[in-house]
Amino acid sequence: MGRENLVIGVDFGTDSVRSVIIDAGNGSEVSSYVSHYKRWKEGLYCDPSKSQFRQHPLDYIEGLEESVTGALKAAPAGTPGLIRGIQSIQPVQLPLRSIREAYP
Repeated sequence: MGRENLVIGVDFGTDSVRSVIIDAGNGSEVSSYVSHYKRWKEGLYCDPSKSQFRQHPLDYIEGLEESVTGALKAAPAGTPGLIRGIQSIQPVQLPLRSIREAYP
């Protein structure tokens, strides 16, 4: 039996977001992609002297878009049609909250 049910997992980390496409039937990784937060990488919104480290909401949104797109591009042809779901790991409430505020 070939790949029929694929899922996307998204992990929001401190300085990047990683998306991975997994075969739900056997748990094997199909592809993955890591997107580093652009503003975080530039040191914006951070002040190490105050132990202040913050991400900009756009880093989450742009990172999500870039990492999912990158994982799909790295996957074999036909993969998008086999995606059955997407799951994220915290702090997903931050980008969703930002989207909700931007588009009430």
